[in-house]
Amino acid sequence: MQAESMVHALEQIHSLLNPGAFLIDIHPNGKLVEFILPLDQREQRIGYLQESDDYIEYRQADEAIQTVIKKGLFQVEGTGEFEFLVHADSFDDLKTYLEEKWSDAVITDEVNANAKKLEAEYGVKKTILRERIKIGLLKQL
Repeated sequence: MQAESMVHALEQIHSLLNPGAFLIDIHPNGKLVEFILPLDQREQRIGYLQESDDYIEYRQADEAIQTVIKKGLFQVEGTGEFEFLVHADSFDDLKTYLEEKWSDAVITDEVNANAKKLEAEYGVKKTILRERIKIGLLKQL
C-alpha cells in the first residue's frame, strides 16, 4: 500500500512540474546502516542498526520510481550515492538521538554490548552512524 501512495505522490508532482522540469530523488539505499567507532587511522565497526520494518520503505521508494519511469512520466538523467553520517559524542548519545528521531530504529543487545566493549577497549567514545543514500535526477516527460 505504501508504494502505491508513493506512486500517487510522484504522479501528483509530475502534474505540478513545468514540462521538462527536474525532480531530485534522495532516499536511503536500503542497505544496513553501520555504527562506527572512529579511531586515529582507521575505524572499528560496532554493528548494524536494524529497523522494525526491515527498511521496507526504501525498497518501496525504488519501486515507485521505477513505476513512474515505466509509465513514461519521468526519465533518469543521472544517479549516484553518497554517505550520510551522524556524529555523536558517545554511543549512548547516538542511541538517545535515534530514540527521538528514528521511530523504527532497533539496536540489538549484541550491538549495545559490542559498543560498550569497544569504547572501553579503545578509550574512544565518539560514534558515527553511516548510511548510504541514493540520489537521482529525474526529468519530467
